[in-house]
Amino acid sequence: MRLVSSVSALLTLVVSLFCFPAFSTVSVEPSGVQFSPQAINTSSSLQAVAVFNEGNTNFTLLTATSNLSVFTVVGATLPVTVLPKTYVILQVQFTPTSAKGYSGKLTLTFSGAGTQTINLTGNGTNPNAIPVLNVSSINFGDQALGVNGPTQALTITNNGTVATKLTAVTVTPPFTQTGWTAATTISPGKSFTMQIGFSPANLGLASGMVFLTYDIAGNQGISLWGTAEAATTLGITNFPALPGATQNAAYNAVLTAAGGTTPYTWSLASGSTLPSGLTLSSAGVITGTVASTVTTGTYTFSATATDSSSPALTATRTFNVLVSKTTGASCNNILFNAPDGSGPIVPITDLGTNLYEGAESGGLYANGSNVDDPAHDLYGQGLAAGIQPLDANGNPSPTGKYVMLAIGLSVTQQTFLQFVPMINADPAKNPSLVVVDGGSGGATMAQLTSTTSNSFWEAITNVYLPNAGVTPNQVVSVFLLDTDGGPSGTFPNDMTTLQSQMETVAQNILKFFPNVRMTYASSMYYMGYSVGVANLDPDPWAYESGFAVKNMIQDQLNGNSNLNFDPTLGTVEAPWLAWGPYLWANGLSPRSDGLAWSCQDYQADGTHPASPGGRIKTSSLILNFFKTDDTASIWFLAPGAQPARK
Repeated sequence: MRLVSSVSALLTLVVSLFCFPAFSTVSVEPSGVQFSPQAINTSSSLQAVAVFNEGNTNFTLLTATSNLSVFTVVGATLPVTVLPKTYVILQVQFTPTSAKGYSGKLTLTFSGAGTQTINLTGNGTNPNAIPVLNVSSINFGDQALGVNGPTQALTITNNGTVATKLTAVTVTPPFTQTGWTAATTISPGKSFTMQIGFSPANLGLASGMVFLTYDIAGNQGISLWGTAEAATTLGITNFPALPGATQNAAYNAVLTAAGGTTPYTWSLASGSTLPSGLTLSSAGVITGTVASTVTTGTYTFSATATDSSSPALTATRTFNVLVSKTTGASCNNILFNAPDGSGPIVPITDLGTNLYEGAESGGLYANGSNVDDPAHDLYGQGLAAGIQPLDANGNPSPTGKYVMLAIGLSVTQQTFLQFVPMINADPAKNPSLVVVDGGSGGATMAQLTSTTSNSFWEAITNVYLPNAGVTPNQVVSVFLLDTDGGPSGTFPNDMTTLQSQMETVAQNILKFFPNVRMTYASSMYYMGYSVGVANLDPDPWAYESGFAVKNMIQDQLNGNSNLNFDPTLGTVEAPWLAWGPYLWANGLSPRSDGLAWSCQDYQADGTHPASPGGRIKTSSLILNFFKTDDTASIWFLAPGAQPARK
């Protein structure tokens, strides 16, 4: 399915000739429009909606009617006949009259092609509601693993003349918040304070943000930073919120500690209990099936780790686990085994030099390593340092912009529906950077290999980028998260095909966006919950797609001419390529850095990220990558936003 883009700008009515595949006669892109918060009695920038004729006969767009007067179609002369292999663009505008949320529909009627409906959403804001934050960034500095360090205050003061309600607080892991639990009204002249904490599970620099949404005020955010150092004493390292559980479904969570003397022995703290059906082993593993009698809600318990020293050291931490209703996906598929019977699949990042299916070794890069080749990485840093604002024609301009474009299918699109408003509220983002959601439902790798026979590239260049007020010439970086739908075949031959498609798509990226410098590719996350429910990209293919990404990048590292990025070595055929965040973990069996995927992270098909939880989770992983990677943070962040590296 095709979903919403949340970008906006001015477009005129356009009909253009090009080729599409014969899927259905009428195709609309995007299938929904989400407007940014807009002050009451003012009009938004125009958002484009493209109606494609992917058939072989004419159809006529008769009417385009909104059911709410705040959403209007501007400048269109209807009816209009749409010839085969052409499209028409409509412009939609949002003019809220009240400070509230609006949810409407745009109905399109066609001669001989029925009707299609587009969702329209937007929030009207009141300029007299003025929430002001006491900080724009919090840096927790160095903190030892397993230590509950001091929290820091985030205070919101309403400097306006009308009350506003803080409707949602999103804090990305490994950061926490206490003090806000539900919608909170902040009266004029009053303040509300919450506490932000840092709870790292892994060594090194971590980044995140607090994302704040209001009923009648615009979104806000603060940037979060912290560096985890080695434990100096026994401490529990899990994030306090464990993966979500599902009624009447299997569950698994592994508690971890650092410092002290191994092995550790685990037990529930006095007075603590787990949801019925679950038990904690002395090894620190919570397993079982959540009883059907367990009601939905958040369950809190405390667990204690005891080390093997004499006298023994102990550490206790309080955890919570949210139990929810079944989603309709295969929620008992909390672990996926390798097809050859060798046992649970090991994430590529944890596989090292061992082989998957006897054919491919682990590591995101060569020799079992998760670190890029030093020379290739250094070249990427040089490219990143050269990124600068560009005008619409791609020429350097101090008043210009540059674009990071997300390309992929519906899982990419849905993730960036969450990511774009979050990063736009993050004060750490470089003010010249525009992040554009260019994902489209059905935009598989196989589709994107063609530059002339589908609507997906046209939607990016003629809808998504213009809606954001930018052009293809301003795209300097791409985040690629894509695969083929309904996969089949046997490893590794099936991934050889996907790899070939990826390499063609890398070349196409440069063709459409001539100033692109860098492309970061990620493979799919866990799709075991979709097995038996949907065949969009079930495991093991979702896992195996990681080898297609790895081998594409390795081809560039090996100097293959079709992916050459260095003009001193010949014709440039593709952007500089590197891994983005690696997203796959084996369901509820956590990988070495603690990442796990719960059935509650997904929609009913076990494929698409749930809203908001799954979308926030994937967005958090992408956010941390771009704010900390040594080639991405250079252009992604405002100068001085990232703490100095040690």
